[in-house]
Amino acid sequence: MKSSLGVLLAAVIVVALLVFEYWQYRDEQAYRETLNTQLIQLSERVSSIDQRVQLAKSEMDKIQQNSLGGLIETANDALIQGWSAMINSVEKELERAKQGIAAQPNGSSSADPAPNNGAGSR
Repeated sequence: MKSSLGVLLAAVIVVALLVFEYWQYRDEQAYRETLNTQLIQLSERVSSIDQRVQLAKSEMDKIQQNSLGGLIETANDALIQGWSAMINSVEKELERAKQGIAAQPNGSSSADPAPNNGAGSR
């Protein structure tokens, strides 16, 4: 009788532990599902906020370009590009002139064949 009572008591303890473990398992599953739901919601909120930030940045860029500082910066860039183009064209013309002078014989001068000494030719 003592042995069957001990076996019965051991079985009750084992069943109680199994029930406790199963309850912990279900509780952990519910907790994980709650966390996953919250994570998905937070991810959606972050995506929404990111889109709003990108929209705000693009609007801010437009406003900055249309502001006085933006217009001045744009005009300054255009002026610098214009000056650069003019300087490049002057450099090309100087290079052509240098090549033209180098191509002429050394003895002749194309500047003024008869120097003006004030006597004039009459």
